[in-house]
Amino acid sequence: MAELIFTSEHFMPLNTPQPGVPMLLDDRMRLIEPACAWLMYVALIRGRTRSRQTWRAYGEALVDWWQTLEANGWVWDEVGTDEIAAYRDHMLQHPSGHTGSPYARSTINGRIRVLSLFYKYCAATGLIAKSPLRSSELALGRHRPPRFLAHVDASGGMQVVNDLTVRHTPMLPRPLAPEVIRRIMTDMGARDRLIVEWAVTTGIRRMELAALKRSAVPNGGGNPLTAVRIEITKGGKPRLIYPPSTLLDRSWAYAREERAVAVRRARTRDPTYVDPDTLFLTDHGKTMTARRVGAMFADAAQRCGIAAQFHSLRHTFASVMLRFLQRQAAQGADLNPLLTLQTVLGHADFATTSIYLRVVATDLGVIEASVDDLYRALL
Repeated sequence: MAELIFTSEHFMPLNTPQPGVPMLLDDRMRLIEPACAWLMYVALIRGRTRSRQTWRAYGEALVDWWQTLEANGWVWDEVGTDEIAAYRDHMLQHPSGHTGSPYARSTINGRIRVLSLFYKYCAATGLIAKSPLRSSELALGRHRPPRFLAHVDASGGMQVVNDLTVRHTPMLPRPLAPEVIRRIMTDMGARDRLIVEWAVTTGIRRMELAALKRSAVPNGGGNPLTAVRIEITKGGKPRLIYPPSTLLDRSWAYAREERAVAVRRARTRDPTYVDPDTLFLTDHGKTMTARRVGAMFADAAQRCGIAAQFHSLRHTFASVMLRFLQRQAAQGADLNPLLTLQTVLGHADFATTSIYLRVVATDLGVIEASVDDLYRALL
């Protein structure tokens, strides 16, 4: 069965110049060359895709397709629209073998889009004669919001989509009310409460939080907000976040106390143990992974009967921050709220940030409180 691995400092096939590039192996541990060639193109050549999380998503979609090929006895370069449609229909009708939950339509469309990109690349490079997937123009429904720069869009309200795309109405991000966040945090320990507070007061992603360096966290120093530079980001471009000084002070208290205990215990178990520079550690002294951060929050929310994921904290921060910036601009501050928010969140695409305009308009009652109000609800 096909497997997905990632290049590292110790495994760099085909002269890949950096780690983290997804690679597909067959059941005999040989590189699946067409898949690897496309993934390398996406990660190392195609300038629009710089996020390792996007590389991983592409790799996971492709390995799922290759496992489907193997299970059905199909050959990757001999399949047609019927086989890919059957793959799509299977996801529509059956739950995920990994999570046991039904596939979201956005997930299904995402996987079909990855296959479209892969086969389009193969056709362009001569690996196959033509792509088995066709595209057509689709009229955007009136209920859909206009895209950024829609006033200069010459497409006439048409969008090119794959023929196998299923109907999907995107859901707006949903911010969490402060009282809901407090409920989720009720039974958390000091470390996990700090993790939640970092996310909801800075908008930091879980993978960015897991990689947060202890050496990069300054003392609060009494300043209301202190800039912290994070190097590991989704797009690979460092940016500044602004946690409140009280959060920085408590983070240092955690490092001196609970974190230090975990380090001492790890050294007792293993004399060769090296204390990692990351701020948040497990009870065994290991770096908290992004997956563990997400699972910690999801479990806490589930215990409270609340349907929320860790990324909901980022949505909360973004919505409240936009409202706060709008207020500042209305009071005469020389700033563009949306452009400022884009910088703070680290979005590469302005259209991604603009979604929060609709969130503010829809959930104004939830996010009317200023950022300071939200801080006080947590501290």
